[in-house]
Amino acid sequence: MTKSAFYALLVATLFAVSCNTTYKTENVQYSNYRIQQSPSFNFITALMRPYADSVKKLVELVIGHNETQLERKRQGNTLGYFIADAYLEMARQRVDPNIDAAFMNSGGIRLPDLAAGPITQGKLYELMPFDNLMVILQMKGNLLRQYLDTLAATEGVIESGMTMQIVNKTAQQVLIAGKPLDLNADYTIVHSDYVAINTNLLKTIDRKTTSYLLRDAIIDYVKFNNNQGKKIQVLNTNRVSYVN
Repeated sequence: MTKSAFYALLVATLFAVSCNTTYKTENVQYSNYRIQQSPSFNFITALMRPYADSVKKLVELVIGHNETQLERKRQGNTLGYFIADAYLEMARQRVDPNIDAAFMNSGGIRLPDLAAGPITQGKLYELMPFDNLMVILQMKGNLLRQYLDTLAATEGVIESGMTMQIVNKTAQQVLIAGKPLDLNADYTIVHSDYVAINTNLLKTIDRKTTSYLLRDAIIDYVKFNNNQGKKIQVLNTNRVSYVN
C-alpha cells in the first residue's frame, strides 16, 4: 500500500467512526454575572459627549419651514412631490439646467408625513436615511412612456416636471413642460442610483452617476427656499390624476 492510499484509508476510517459516535451531556453549569458601570465606561461617555452634543445640534437645527403638512399617499402624494421637486430644482442648479423631470420611488420615503412648521435637518435624515446618489438618465420618449406605464401599473408615479393622467393603470395625457410627450424626442431625467441599477428598463440606459447625495439635495432645497424667505410648498398637487 502506498503512503497516499494509507492516509486516504485512515481519513475514511476516522470519518466513519466519528459519524457513529454519540455524545451524552453529563453536566451543564452556568453562572450569573452582573454588568456594572465601571470607571472606564464613564471615561468613554465623557470622551464621546462633545461629539454627541455636536450631532444633537445638527439634528435639531431648523433649516426651513413647511407651509402645510405633506403626506405620503397614492393620490395627491404631496410628500413624494416635495422630494421630486427638490431633486429637479437642485439637479438643475448643480448638474444641468436643461433637465426635464425628476422621479421619486415610493419605497424610499421613510416617513408618513412631514408636519407643517419648522423643518429640522434631523427630520430630513429620517425622511431619507439612505446614501443614494443622484443619477442623470437620457432616454427617448417611447422609453419614458414605457417607464411611466410600469409605474402607473404598480406603485404609482411620483414626479416633478410633468403632468399626466393614469387611466386603467397606464399613463395618459403626459405633458412635459406643458407640451405633449414626444415619443421620438430625447429627455433627461433625474433619479436614484438604486432605482436606476435595479429597474430592468432603466439599467439598460446609459447613466451619469453624480457624487450628489439625494438627501443632501433635499436639505439644500429646503435651505434654498429658506434663504429666499419662502416656506416649502407643493404646487400642483394634482399633477398626477387617477381616472377610473
